[in-house]
Amino acid sequence: MASKKVGVMVMMMVVVVMATLAERSVAIDLCGMTQSELNECKPAVSKENPTKPSTLCCDYLKHADFSCLCGYRNSPWLGSFGIDPALALGLPSKCDMPNAPAC
Repeated sequence: MASKKVGVMVMMMVVVVMATLAERSVAIDLCGMTQSELNECKPAVSKENPTKPSTLCCDYLKHADFSCLCGYRNSPWLGSFGIDPALALGLPSKCDMPNAPAC
């Protein structure tokens, strides 16, 4: 029970830190993609009303670190950012990237 509480506390702290960074417009780099590149792809992986990935999103995805991105597939953070993991995993095929590694 105590380990669950610690886990929840750690997750809450991470969310607060990420929200603070977002408010301060601090540039982040996640798995080889910048914040603006991630934002370009977000509409295509949103839980509500996902769109077709833009050409820019697909171009940005080509230089992403897929092994790093795959590490987030089971992350509870994705849902808090409105990201559907299944849509995110399907993005390479929607961008016609046949050689993208599968998670």
